Amino acid sequence: MSPTIAKQLASSGLSLPADTYIYSLARTTSLCAAISSDDSLRYFDPTNLSLVHTVSKAHQGITCLKATSDGKGLVTAGRDGTVRCWDERGKSAGLQMTDPRGAGISALACRDTLIAAGTESTKEGLGDVSVLLWDTRNASKPLQAYVESHNDTVTQVAFHPTQQQTLLSGATDGLVSIFDTTISDEDDALVQVLNHYGAVHCAGFLNAEEVYAVSTDEQLSVYTLSKPTDAEDATLPVTAFGDVREQLKSSYVVDLFPNSPSAYIATGDTSSSRLTLVPLNPSWSFDMSGTMDFPGAHGDEIVRDFLIDNHNQRVITCGEDGQVRLWAQEAQSQPAEADAMEVDGRKKKRKDKKKDRFKPY
Repeated sequence: MSPTIAKQLASSGLSLPADTYIYSLARTTSLCAAISSDDSLRYFDPTNLSLVHTVSKAHQGITCLKATSDGKGLVTAGRDGTVRCWDERGKSAGLQMTDPRGAGISALACRDTLIAAGTESTKEGLGDVSVLLWDTRNASKPLQAYVESHNDTVTQVAFHPTQQQTLLSGATDGLVSIFDTTISDEDDALVQVLNHYGAVHCAGFLNAEEVYAVSTDEQLSVYTLSKPTDAEDATLPVTAFGDVREQLKSSYVVDLFPNSPSAYIATGDTSSSRLTLVPLNPSWSFDMSGTMDFPGAHGDEIVRDFLIDNHNQRVITCGEDGQVRLWAQEAQSQPAEADAMEVDGRKKKRKDKKKDRFKPY
């Protein structure tokens, strides 16, 4: 079965300087946002990618961008050791949190009034790296600080989908840690440790009972979360895919995205300038019959983030080519004679057409 093809509807450089990478995307109620290597936070229209406004120097060394749970704001972090909250209409941060040790922030997650962060390693030994939790209602200092569970840069933090107190962290030390954040004592708070045997590039919850991890050498595994009733030495099921590059004909993994009752994986291939979305079955095997290709992607540059805009039923991608790109399934896209719009000084105007629902598979 041939893959579904996505068509590019628009692209934009968001008025960024030349040779700028775009790192990450987030969606608020009405706008999208991107962070980039010039340390800016840029808001843009998700329907046509036109730039709305820019926060120049949002951080010194910006690293992370997330939308708040209610979709009304954004949270960013940087190597300056700060976490900042932004209203989508404002150009100044409304709330700021700081790592007490001043370490750079390398991972970020939001859930209601809680913000979690992980820090970069400065190679100072045990206690060098932190997993931090703030409550925005009293953000003067962290609610919890776990400083002994990782010994290298934290690359991922994520909240459990239904248990707000459960927090995941993954790091380049190869470990994925699960914390009960209602507990301050770190030994007691650390309820499960998963050894991925490779520096963790991305990790997260697939559902209430399973988590995934992808290493920097593209090794993918799905792990089962332990339960309080499990014996301490219980062997829990693991689905190990190994290196997925050959299986998926790709050169790197962008990330996995939960999509109940399973998930899908976004991979890129620089040699063929292609981004591919592959669904996983609930039994955790690749469903190659449901593949969607994004031909051209971001050329021979790495795709850094992938966002499904459910409101407009489109996909937005960003990459190291300094572009954001808007996509739709080919059958749902604009007529073939209408070329992809280029905005940011090179606009091609056209009337809006009816937007059908985007279905990844």
